[in-house]
Amino acid sequence: MAEIVISKSINDHVSELIINRPEHYNSFNTDLRLKLVDAIKSIEDDVSKRVIVVKGEGPGFCAGADLTDGGQMPPSKQLNDEYFPIFESIAKSKKIFVAAIHGSAAGIGTALAMNCDLIAMAASSRISMVFSNIGLVPDGGATYLLQKSLGYRKALEVIISGSHLSADECLNFGLANKVFKDEKFFEEVIDWASQISLRAPLAAAAAKKVMRAKSFDNYCEAFESEAIEQDKLALSNDFRNAVESFFKKEKPIFKGN
Repeated sequence: MAEIVISKSINDHVSELIINRPEHYNSFNTDLRLKLVDAIKSIEDDVSKRVIVVKGEGPGFCAGADLTDGGQMPPSKQLNDEYFPIFESIAKSKKIFVAAIHGSAAGIGTALAMNCDLIAMAASSRISMVFSNIGLVPDGGATYLLQKSLGYRKALEVIISGSHLSADECLNFGLANKVFKDEKFFEEVIDWASQISLRAPLAAAAAKKVMRAKSFDNYCEAFESEAIEQDKLALSNDFRNAVESFFKKEKPIFKGN
């Protein structure tokens, strides 16, 4: 049976962390959540690695939560117990995490990407903020991370409308650092990561620590506020009907109850 998370050394200072559920578009199930946080902690112990490239196997980066895996009620418990340790481990790591997005990042997969320190996107890729399609609010701290780059009005528009942002839009909005051509995307990402890894590692870690410290409390507050709202929304008829419509491949009708 294939490993669900693969840690792969690329060179002296760069490793890849690969989400390996391509048949499910790398969506999160319980096993993936637990294995990913374990993999991040293991990489943290390798002092030779300075830059970690986070990528998805197969057609895309990550489709968010696997709706076929079943949900935990209330959602806040799963968010706090299984997702938050992943994001906290990245935020507090001394290493630089680079999200390499090809295909698309959707749902809490966008939060995973935006919580990384840097983002590279393939030219044809996109970020999809589609929580509202099933009557939910973005989670994983995505409201905070999105608003930091887009500002309140644009971020709210994207969230309410369930929008998709192209790679070029993400670059222009400051969500992405680099956009590379599809044909040599991962090769270009590794080249970029390798260049970063040759810079002063102690200085990079210190800069990350200082900059993250100023915003991490606000991120945690947003994460918890999202989780509280998610508990309420998960009990709504709108959510239940929207999930049923999702599996039937029908457009949901929201009634506000």
